[in-house]
Amino acid sequence: MTIDNCSACKAALSGLASDKKQAERVEQLFPGCACEKYSVGAGSPGPVLGEEIIYRMVISPGDIDDEGNLLMEALKDVKLDGLSVFRESATDEDIVALVTDRLTRRASHEPRVVQALIMVKTESVRELSKEDHGRLFCVYDETVPRKKPTDTPVATHVTILQRLQQEGTPNRRGLIKAGQKALYDEIHHQRVAIATFRDGLIEALNERSLAGDFVLQEIEAA
Repeated sequence: MTIDNCSACKAALSGLASDKKQAERVEQLFPGCACEKYSVGAGSPGPVLGEEIIYRMVISPGDIDDEGNLLMEALKDVKLDGLSVFRESATDEDIVALVTDRLTRRASHEPRVVQALIMVKTESVRELSKEDHGRLFCVYDETVPRKKPTDTPVATHVTILQRLQQEGTPNRRGLIKAGQKALYDEIHHQRVAIATFRDGLIEALNERSLAGDFVLQEIEAA
């Protein structure tokens, strides 16, 4: 891959697209996770290594059912503009920024909390594959814009993107769903209790959310 193509990888993974087609575009332009070998995030510490631990926030309401189980629907963004996770190397400041963005809501919406974290090793996501398609997911060190455009992007943010079959592939929709089910089966049970994570850092943010913080009417909640 040339330097110019590396720049193209960064452009494709800029996190600025708003049409929910990033997974499709990246696979078309750089099939087979070709951009993983390069750092594509602003201020990133580098490409995500296989041995790195990454975390996915499980948000309530929205990501879990009444019994506290992770919903498949919570993983839908993996086929759109990417499933947001963060690196174990994230600082407390990074985590506060990411959690605050996820908990931000409109005044008319009910408060959100981080119900749990899903902890997974990067290589276990990259190893998910299908015989006639190869790897199912790519993991990139992508940074994305904050809820407030003036806030600095979080350099330790990571995105998981699904590799989508080409349009016209027989049973394409079923294959995409099967890929997401494989990811769900791999990660849904690897939960970390919020109370024990970073000395209650996220638990304290949950309390602030329930108390009415993180309400910004001028921005649209995710």
